Parts: sequence; C-alpha cells; structure tokens
Amino acid sequence: MRRALFAASTVLLLSAPAFADEVTTIEKRTTTSDVPGSGSTVSTTVIAPTAPPPPEVETVPPPPMPTAVWMPGHWTWNTTGQSYVWTRGHYGEPPRAQAAWIPGRFIQQPNGWVWEEGHWD
Repeated sequence: MRRALFAASTVLLLSAPAFADEVTTIEKRTTTSDVPGSGSTVSTTVIAPTAPPPPEVETVPPPPMPTAVWMPGHWTWNTTGQSYVWTRGHYGEPPRAQAAWIPGRFIQQPNGWVWEEGHWD
C-alpha cells in the first residue's frame, strides 16, 4: 500500500505547474481495498510558492486519556487567501499499540513548497 501511495504522490508532484508564483491544489480520490472496512480516501497536494514561517510555540495540555498522542500544530497554505494559516495541535488516538505519530512537513521542490501529510507509523 505504501508503494501505491508513493507512486500516486509522485504522479501528483510531477503534474504540478513549473511556476513557483502559482499555487495549485490537486485532488485525487482513491479507494483502498487492502484494509477491511476501508472506504474512499482523498489525497490533496498543495504547492505553496514560499517557505512556511517558523512553527508557533504551543503549550501542550494534559492528555485527555493515557493512550492519547500529541499531534503538534503546523502551517497550512490557504489557497484562497494566498497565505499561511496556523493549524493548532491536538491529541489523537493511535490506530494500534506502539504506533508513533510522524508530523507533516513542507518539502522544498523546484516548483514550490509541497505539504507532506503527517501519518501513523
């Protein structure tokens, strides 16, 4: 499944515009069949023309339950306002024991800054 997701994201990155002053949002709907009970998922690739600002400092509140994992806040590119907007951190429940949260990040590409979603590992 990871290989299929990597291939899909590579196609999305290669189909993005070559101009850094443009912002493109690409949406692709895929259906996963290797996970029982899974449905349709939406993958969105956002390309921002500039680097994100430094992360904001967040005060992490006490966890609501012993198994909760803090998922830190991050910058999101607002395609309508053409600016970065801070998305606050929150707690999440791991999908399985020993799962670790890998935070999302912006990666510099030749055509701009691409957001890579956070995920459970």
